[in-house]
This record gives sequence, structure tokens and C-alpha cells, in this order.
Amino acid sequence: MIALETLFVNQYVELEDAEGNMLVAQIDDIGTNTFQIGSIISKHRVSVPGLVAQEVFVYFQGGAGDKYQFKTKVITQSGNSPIQLQLAIPKDGEILKVQKREYFRVPAALTFELEKSQTRLSNQQYRTRDISGGGLSFIAAERPFQDDERDLKGILFIESGESSSVIPFEGRVVYQKPVNQEFQVALEFTKIRESHRDAIIKFCMKVQLNRRK
Repeated sequence: MIALETLFVNQYVELEDAEGNMLVAQIDDIGTNTFQIGSIISKHRVSVPGLVAQEVFVYFQGGAGDKYQFKTKVITQSGNSPIQLQLAIPKDGEILKVQKREYFRVPAALTFELEKSQTRLSNQQYRTRDISGGGLSFIAAERPFQDDERDLKGILFIESGESSSVIPFEGRVVYQKPVNQEFQVALEFTKIRESHRDAIIKFCMKVQLNRRK
């Protein structure tokens, strides 16, 4: 795989350091031998400047929805607020296909609908408690499903500034746990277009960036 044909400006990537800590970032610029990332968000308490001169794994999603990784080195840091990092571009053939990793989860209240056996649950809309590219959770007054229930169909509505997205998905129940006389329910997306998943990931990035500001 040719590196310069798979990386592009504004692409979202994940970084993993030697301790297994994860960061999410966006590519700002690509040169012949290096590329620059910004909008860096740490999933754990990681010193971003401390990554300089360190080797990291970079993960990104291809056009067909497949996940890829390569090993590279952080060369320099520029700026303080926001911080940007310069990384070495991998050699052709060093980008490997891998299994999909965890998705970045953020607290957010988005409207969505669910159907079960072709009947909309309680004939009402729900609000997410948090969301990621892999699924969502919400609060229900009563326990709404059987454990590990599958084949749920839903529609998620994302309003972000002047843009809006309607995202159909299929999902399964991951868990239902009591919280203050209600139930927190988590769903995993089992079928969703990668373009729609990408829209969710971009929304999550914007939420985190706004929270930082």
C-alpha cells in the first residue's frame, strides 16, 4: 500500500503510544517525508509533548471501512495551544490492515428512534446519553429489552451547526443496568454505512473540541 495515496488532509487518525494510551487527531498537512497532525484529543492522561522522539502506532480507516495501522516516529512539536505534532510518513508496504479498534465515546444528547419487530418502541423518540462510532447509550424508565436482543432498527438524528444528518442503523443490546430507579441501556451498531459512522465520529470530535474550548 502506497502511504501518500492513503493519507489525506483532514483525515482522522488514532495514535497509540508504547504504554497503550490512545489519542485522536486530524491530519493538517502532508509533505514528502512527514505529515502534521492537530486537533489532538487524549483518551487518557497523556503528555502530548512527551511523545516527541517516541515511536507510536497510527490507525486510520480506509475508504471501504477497513482499518489500517503503521508504526512511525514523532519528530517534532510545534505550537502550544493548540499543539501540533510532526510524524514521519511510513514506507510503502508498512501500512497493514488490522481489526477495528475501540471508538471514541462522548456524552451527547441526540434524538433517535427505535423499532422492535416492526413496531416503534413506546411510539416515542429517545435521547442518547453518550455516543461513539460503535454505538450509543440512553436512559429508559423501564427495562426495554431482553438481554443481548438483536435485530433492532433505529434512526439517529445529528444536528451540528447548520448541518444535519439522518442515520439509519441496526443494533443489538450490549447491557441494561439500573441507574437511580431507571435503566441505562447500551446498544452496539451491527449494521451502519461507513459514511454514516464517519459522520458520527466527526460529530464526536467536534463535541470534544468544543468541551476543551
